[in-house]
Amino acid sequence: MKKVLLLLLLCSFAVSAQEYYEIRTYQMKFKGNTALLESYLSKAFIPALNAYGVSKVGVFKDYGKPEPGIVVVAIPFPSLASYAGYKDALEKNAVYQEAAKPYFENVGLDKPMFEKISTYLAKGFAGHPSLKLPITNPGRIYEWRTYEAYNEDALKRKIGMFNDEELKIFDTVGLHNVFFGEVLAGENTPCLSYMVSFENMAERDANWAKFQANPDWKRISSDAKYANSHSRTVRKFLEPTSYSQW
Repeated sequence: MKKVLLLLLLCSFAVSAQEYYEIRTYQMKFKGNTALLESYLSKAFIPALNAYGVSKVGVFKDYGKPEPGIVVVAIPFPSLASYAGYKDALEKNAVYQEAAKPYFENVGLDKPMFEKISTYLAKGFAGHPSLKLPITNPGRIYEWRTYEAYNEDALKRKIGMFNDEELKIFDTVGLHNVFFGEVLAGENTPCLSYMVSFENMAERDANWAKFQANPDWKRISSDAKYANSHSRTVRKFLEPTSYSQW
């Protein structure tokens, strides 16, 4: 009986364990070699991460197709130790090193690619601890939102708002939850970052309207304990690349 209880406890912990997310944004140069970057991601980086044990790597471009563009890479790690060890694992992966050569050797002022890589490291919410992929149709879109907070306490209250109330409302009105994370390191902290997905932009607009009209949302949005917990929203609409695993 003790062994059975221990097994159930371990299984429960495994299910509820909070993932860690590395979210990279490649800020491309004007006329930068996006094709080479994407070849590296699809043929070297993603296969190496899959071999390391990261099964789902998302790669996206801006839905509005700006120039210069961006490439967003979102990587869910099962633990902080997994995140901490992956670069060493890639260094030791001979297949990866060979496949990455064209990308590594493309350096110099005459070979423009990207300006910089901006990175978030985030920890999954207790109320949404791991990645979910609720929408899989070819025309799907992702809405990536970052909520900045006035200070650390304000961020804690906003995360509490999500865990206690808001995530359930998202489910009710069809804001299809993908991931939610407290940003531990990166730009514009303190902040949280999350993605929701939709079949298309029409569904997105309709379901956000349902959210705004939802009586539970109206109730919690006027609750004093959540007041002044959110200072600014940064929003991007993304579409997956053909090789994205999201």
